Amino acid sequence: MSMKAIAARSALWSAAETWGVRGVSALVFLLLARLLDAAAFGLMALAGVYLMILQMLADQGFAEALIQRADLDDAHRDSAFWANVAIGAALMLATFGLAEPLARLYREPQLAAVLQALAVAPFLAALTVVQQALLRRELRFKALTLRQTAGSLAGAAVGVGLALSGFGVWALVGQQLAGQVVALAVLWSVSPWRPAWRFSWRHFRELFGFGASVLGAGLLRIVGFQADRLLIGYVLGTTEVGYYSVAQRLLMIVSDLLSGSAERIVLPLFARLQHDRERVRRGLFAAGRILSLAAMPCFAGLAATAPLIIDVGLGPQWRPALLTTQLLVPMSLCFSLSFFFAPLLTALGRPSWRLAIVGLHAALNLAAIWIGVAFGIAGVALALTCVQLAMYFVELALLRRLVDFSLPAYLRLHLAPLLAAAAMAALVAGLQLWLVPRLPGWAVLALDIPAGAAAYLAAIALVAPARLREVIDLARSLGRRGEAPPPAAA
Repeated sequence: MSMKAIAARSALWSAAETWGVRGVSALVFLLLARLLDAAAFGLMALAGVYLMILQMLADQGFAEALIQRADLDDAHRDSAFWANVAIGAALMLATFGLAEPLARLYREPQLAAVLQALAVAPFLAALTVVQQALLRRELRFKALTLRQTAGSLAGAAVGVGLALSGFGVWALVGQQLAGQVVALAVLWSVSPWRPAWRFSWRHFRELFGFGASVLGAGLLRIVGFQADRLLIGYVLGTTEVGYYSVAQRLLMIVSDLLSGSAERIVLPLFARLQHDRERVRRGLFAAGRILSLAAMPCFAGLAATAPLIIDVGLGPQWRPALLTTQLLVPMSLCFSLSFFFAPLLTALGRPSWRLAIVGLHAALNLAAIWIGVAFGIAGVALALTCVQLAMYFVELALLRRLVDFSLPAYLRLHLAPLLAAAAMAALVAGLQLWLVPRLPGWAVLALDIPAGAAAYLAAIALVAPARLREVIDLARSLGRRGEAPPPAAA
């Protein structure tokens, strides 16, 4: 089977996982936003940053190391598993001791109980690292789809049930834990691999030697990309964190639907091509063409319809998040167009380059947040958007040194979709001005979406018809049933 067919088939199952899970998550988010207040979301956002750091520490970068390594044997798998489990258990115990000091730091007494309840989360995550990595390595995204969907549905049921019963922030805690437990159970049922009772320091060092840079990049990314919530919570309080995190969530829904399905297949696919720079170059340009075609209209449409989305989907109590949402649109667009740059560097054996990029980005983000927080959550959003725009060109220039290509040619890939999306956004905004005084918000939104989609497709067909043909050809390549077969065992 050709690499193109493998990529298409893998993308199909990865997209099914992402769209199914994120679709359920988006619906539950909209429902919970109507049932809970901003303070509950802010409290969970602060706890979520801490949990992301712990889960990254529990992973130790082993997932990427297991996927990227050409010669992988049972001792690598077993050593990675038991190292993850030991670290996850230690982090779980440490959380019980850190919960009270963190709560005092943020002047939020309830934060301690929330952190203690969520302390088991990094341990549960550690039990899934190796199995997920092996399934990704073999491009078995159908199994991962089953796992993620089951966990998402279980978390949704628990979260909504607790919210309807008046449990406040505990609905979000219950959603997180229930989803993890069910996803863990399903993963172990679909993964044939089981750990043996052995640990090899030599094999551990081989994996950690590669994974250390990935771990460092991951930690820097979390700190640099989540410091906004931490600083907003410390300076402005949990309610403002709630508004800010809901604005981020709206953008993340779109970003995840666009790039989440492809993010997991970038590393294993490009790792197979790492010695063929011409094929890597072609893959880079193909990804740029398809992503820009999909991302531009989605984010332009979100910016234009954000007032209606917030009023109709979340409720008027969330209007303080509107300006922040619109200011974050360019940042999320840039991220969606460049999300695969960092895993591509890892796939090509340059995790240290990835670490340097993330370190620079994190440092600039921290400076931007420190400046922006003086102007409220909108100031933070604007400052971070400026940094993301600058970092897009920095990452692209560094990637060009590794995979030689024409920078102007790559940037031109985005021109036609950008112009078509701008025309679409103007049409949608004009329709809203005319229809809002005459129709209820949900009806205007229902008309805006198909009208905007039709306008964008017509504009693309006029200025870049070859793009549409490429998408049609890709869709046809996904028509064959089944899943990509796993590669031969190393």
